Amino acid sequence: MLAGAAVAPEADDLAAITSGEDAFGGAFVTGDAGTLDRLLDNGFVGAQGDGGLYDKQQAMAWVRDGPNNTFDHVEDLIVRFFGDTAVAQGHESERGAAPEFKPLRRVFTDTWVKRNGTWRIVTASDIDPGAATAPAFAADGDAIRALRARSNAAIRAHDMAGFLPVFADDAVFVWSNGTSSVGKAGLQAFFAQDFADPAFGTYIRTPARVSVSENGQRAVEHGTWTALKRDTRYGGDYLAHWFKASTGWQIRGELYVKLYCQGPLCTPE
Repeated sequence: MLAGAAVAPEADDLAAITSGEDAFGGAFVTGDAGTLDRLLDNGFVGAQGDGGLYDKQQAMAWVRDGPNNTFDHVEDLIVRFFGDTAVAQGHESERGAAPEFKPLRRVFTDTWVKRNGTWRIVTASDIDPGAATAPAFAADGDAIRALRARSNAAIRAHDMAGFLPVFADDAVFVWSNGTSSVGKAGLQAFFAQDFADPAFGTYIRTPARVSVSENGQRAVEHGTWTALKRDTRYGGDYLAHWFKASTGWQIRGELYVKLYCQGPLCTPE
């Protein structure tokens, strides 16, 4: 057997981790901090979807103090065993506390270690993939990503005619410095200045996720953006609102926030 290869689990070990994963999420519904005390190793460290870290005591305080979730369900669970270590991965659907009852679907990876015959979680990592897109609209998400790639190419080529059509006539834009404009005329004026600037290279928008609405008529695109101007590089996060027109997907609005700047052209804005 190759070193590090997964091994076939004992039925009792698989059952312990499967029930443990259900109990882990369930504790955030019942408010049972004692369950986390039993499941989590004293040296436990978890990573939230936003990158923040937390330990066992913080997790127990969240469960004990609330407000607690109103629903939690683990599905698509896969457990791989490596001796006295196991890696559990799956999807978890949650519903938050009243009055919002916010839905959330996350992808998780938990690492378990068996000590003195007892399985405990030593690390947990969560990824928030955003609102789920129904399988029937998966192709729409791909279409939006393709349109974004085409838009990036048009900006790189300083091609206004190739850049403008994807935007609705009344689209709303909030630029990275906080100013705003409405309509294609404002957008065209903004980019005409950039295209005429010898220092301007391009803007690159990279979607992190695209979520299509439950009726397939609207979508939200979250991502990061980068501006390249001579020896200066700056960028941050963006959000785009898409809707399905008779001619296909169009952008109704975009919001850009500048989070960093490196180079001689940086300003305090």
